[in-house]
Amino acid sequence: MYQKIFEQGKIGNVTFKNRLVMSPMGTSLAEMDGSPSEDMIAFYEARAVGGAGLIIPEITRVNDVHGAGMMRQLSVSKDKHIEGLAKLATAVHKHGTKIFIQLHHPGRETVTALTGGPVVSASAIPCKYLQQETRALSTEEVKALIQQFIAGGVRVKKAGCDGVELHAAHGYLLQQFLSPYTNKREDEYGGSFENRLRMITEIIEGIRAQCGPDFPIGVRLSVEEFLDKTGVTEDYIHIQDGVKIAMALEKCGIDFIDVSVGLYETGNVCVEPISFPQGWRKDLIKAVKDHVSIPVIGVSCIREPQIAEQFLEGSIVDFVSMGRSWLADEEWGRKVLEGRENELCKCINCLRCFESLNAWMGAGIPAECAVNPRACREHRYGNAEYDLKGHKAVVVGGGPSGMIAAKTLAERGVKVTLIDRQNELGGTVNLAKKPPLKERMSWIADYYKVEFEKLGVEVKLGVEATAESIAAMNPDAVLVAAGSKSIIPRSIPGIDGENVYTVEEILTGKAGLKGKKALIVGAGVTGLETAEYLCHEGNTVVLADMLEKVAPNANHTNVADVCGRLKKYNAQFMMEHALKEIKENGVVLERLSDHELVTVDADAVVLSLGFRPDNGLVEELKAKGIPAQAIGNAVKDGTIAPASRSGFEAARALFKTSVRTPSFITAPDEMPNFGKISLMKNQEGVYLAYLTDPAAIARILPPPLKPFSVPVVTVSVCHVKEPTFADDYYEAILGVYCTYEKQLGLYPIGLVLGGPGAEMAVQCGRDNGSIPKKLGSEFVIRRNGEHVTAQVCRRGTELVNIDLEVGEYNNAMTGMLYQFPEAGKKTYGGGFYFHLDREPDKEGKSHFQNGALLQNLCEYKYHSWEPGFASVELKSSIDDPWGELPIRTVIGGAYSSNDLMVHKLNLCEEIDADILAPYLLTARYDRTAFMETGRR
Repeated sequence: MYQKIFEQGKIGNVTFKNRLVMSPMGTSLAEMDGSPSEDMIAFYEARAVGGAGLIIPEITRVNDVHGAGMMRQLSVSKDKHIEGLAKLATAVHKHGTKIFIQLHHPGRETVTALTGGPVVSASAIPCKYLQQETRALSTEEVKALIQQFIAGGVRVKKAGCDGVELHAAHGYLLQQFLSPYTNKREDEYGGSFENRLRMITEIIEGIRAQCGPDFPIGVRLSVEEFLDKTGVTEDYIHIQDGVKIAMALEKCGIDFIDVSVGLYETGNVCVEPISFPQGWRKDLIKAVKDHVSIPVIGVSCIREPQIAEQFLEGSIVDFVSMGRSWLADEEWGRKVLEGRENELCKCINCLRCFESLNAWMGAGIPAECAVNPRACREHRYGNAEYDLKGHKAVVVGGGPSGMIAAKTLAERGVKVTLIDRQNELGGTVNLAKKPPLKERMSWIADYYKVEFEKLGVEVKLGVEATAESIAAMNPDAVLVAAGSKSIIPRSIPGIDGENVYTVEEILTGKAGLKGKKALIVGAGVTGLETAEYLCHEGNTVVLADMLEKVAPNANHTNVADVCGRLKKYNAQFMMEHALKEIKENGVVLERLSDHELVTVDADAVVLSLGFRPDNGLVEELKAKGIPAQAIGNAVKDGTIAPASRSGFEAARALFKTSVRTPSFITAPDEMPNFGKISLMKNQEGVYLAYLTDPAAIARILPPPLKPFSVPVVTVSVCHVKEPTFADDYYEAILGVYCTYEKQLGLYPIGLVLGGPGAEMAVQCGRDNGSIPKKLGSEFVIRRNGEHVTAQVCRRGTELVNIDLEVGEYNNAMTGMLYQFPEAGKKTYGGGFYFHLDREPDKEGKSHFQNGALLQNLCEYKYHSWEPGFASVELKSSIDDPWGELPIRTVIGGAYSSNDLMVHKLNLCEEIDADILAPYLLTARYDRTAFMETGRR
């Protein structure tokens, strides 16, 4: 079966084990310096194991000045990137998979926050979607950029990768030169068809000359820009132009063409929402295939193997390319090869991957997949611990969170029973699949039905779970994914009228509305999709909402997609209107701009005001002594992605072997065991910063401090040679960027000291500055030419290991974080500290008192500051959990000599000492203070 999919294929002289291509997608998994991280290598290796014949990783920049498309992005701009790419290629090759690298420059389709100045393009025409200040590249800059593309191609070959793909699609720079819509130049790179092709053809010729005839070179090409859909009347790339470009590129000597469509201004055809059918690009790809003789790769929203096979059988493509399908299921190819296609976890086109990529890019967090929480986190999660004790678990709720929890527990060897009050699996997904063009949502429940049968999960449908019935099952633990309930504002007059419906009543068909005038209260995504359902059933619809914009927090492409169809139905919107009263024949709204009351006729009123968690069962179970935990929407109402991750992570953690995780937060049950414990001149050493998990910072950050928008952690290891309050000492500091009100500062969560003056430095720091310091550390700081190493050990554990090569930062952001230091310069900053006392009362019982947040003002005077390329390892011991903030990627470091003066210490506010204590004790005291003595 699927003979064509698993036939060998060739591009140039490179042979592939099958016809399956994983297309490029941004992940935010690269290191800040542009090299592949361990997380990225694990991500792509999993897809190689899963059966991909060719992997083309994400956009790879060739220019560091104006060529960044993401903050964490692959790069081939320097020779130092060769080694990292070689590691990536080796990981993929050992599974028989080939790898091409996609050379990329965003042109005008990036943001000035990444480039530090205006974005560049063929002409000074801004992208209407991003709306960034744009300038035209000079002829000299174009020629230099051509050489950078060529040099990037050479580095790709040196790394042992199998070929390159030039990204001339989706509106990026090479497409900007190809298209008359964006290229208005009058030099040799603009004007005629041949001139618009000149840049890419010179790149192709240059790579061919330096890499030889056996190194595959291809182009990803948007063959249709669809700009007429946005009202554009000027010339752009139509399909006939796209075919002509493809033919010209073949004559130039490329080895394959990778057909795509669109640009950012027509983004819904580049990254399709759920309404687009599988294979919708078929005719466009075939038009190219009919006019070229080189292999054609095509991506066309393919999710199922039969569609892929049809494309190959019909000579639409030579290789089937899929992107999001491989995100949703890393084993897509292997499952199909082994005849297990019914086990495929299929992409539902919800666009959560792109939504999360854009939302989290600035924080350096990788993208996520709504149906596969492992995606982009394969290395972080690893393999779940298998349960060897025969535990039994009950999962209440058959929605996304409950289903993935049941599956994950069963995979770990737990005996699982899933209970749901509905008569079919899916939970709220059963509503989500009802609006037009959303039938694909049913794939979620279809997948779990197969998995449950394979894994032996007992499924009880149409059963209301109660604390009594669950107790009778004698489970070891219960995960409650009971979902959420519709919000119904009971204070609104008429809210209980017979003409008032919930979204559930509409989408289940219970209301049975046809030919009615319906008013929907709430214009979020759920309201929009409910409106489309009602319009499809022959009703006329008005949507009212208090907000100014429709679904402001939802994915732009999804919202535009639904709104486009609602426009054809002539659905009306009344934004900035609040519901005041419901009557038998309509509603009364308040126009918020002038507080005037407006009456709207309606036969039916539909409430789409969101949902609130339904977790009452958890407390009932706990009262019976049954371990229970709420997951998914029972914790916080949301979308499929957070619900799935919540269920997945809870199921991985349940019954896990109990090992105390070192932490700066003292557990509540440990608090009673706590016993009674009672200018820096010429400091020299290493400073560095890295990005961590924002959730990790949020967990250890005491209130009222809040995490900074970029999850930055700083580490310094210094020799303080001439302090005014002690003999010389060594000090290592672990700190996080955070904010108090509108003030940015550093919160040092741990300091360890060693050397002759360490004891006095600790006492002065604690008593006079409320600084969390510990004694007993050993330091080694060595500099050999431009190479610097620093290690810090305490109580038998190496907490810090830093390696720094003086020269240039990992990433230019380093200079900004430290206020661009240099010899002779002064900089100023603030630090946040917490004061806490433990005092006895008249009966001799001690209490925590005098909790307060303090802020100091520091002045740095620099004698030297030498940028460096840094790497760091942080480890935890039982006493010092320095590894609690994971290193996602290093931003950069430096070697410096400076004077640090603390000018003043201010009281910000007083805080309940009992709230503060769990956050602060571990940074100040070892575990012996909690009566854990006698360690050998």
